[in-house]
Amino acid sequence: MRLVGIKDRTEIEPDPAKAHRRGLALDAMLQAAAPKGGRGVTRGTHAHFNRVDAARQALVARALNVA
Repeated sequence: MRLVGIKDRTEIEPDPAKAHRRGLALDAMLQAAAPKGGRGVTRGTHAHFNRVDAARQALVARALNVA
C-alpha cells in the first residue's frame, strides 16, 4: 500500500474493540438515514421499481450528506 502525505489513512482498524464500536456507529448512522418502507405488497414493472429505488437512494444520499 502506498501512503500519500504524512498521515496513515488506512480504513482497517487493527483493534477489534475499536472496529466493533466503529461498526456500531456506522450502522446507527445508516439506519437513521434509511427512509421508512411502506407496508404490504407492491406491484409494478421493472422500470417502476428502478425509479422507486433511484428515488430511495437519493433520499438516503441527502440524509447522509447533510453537511
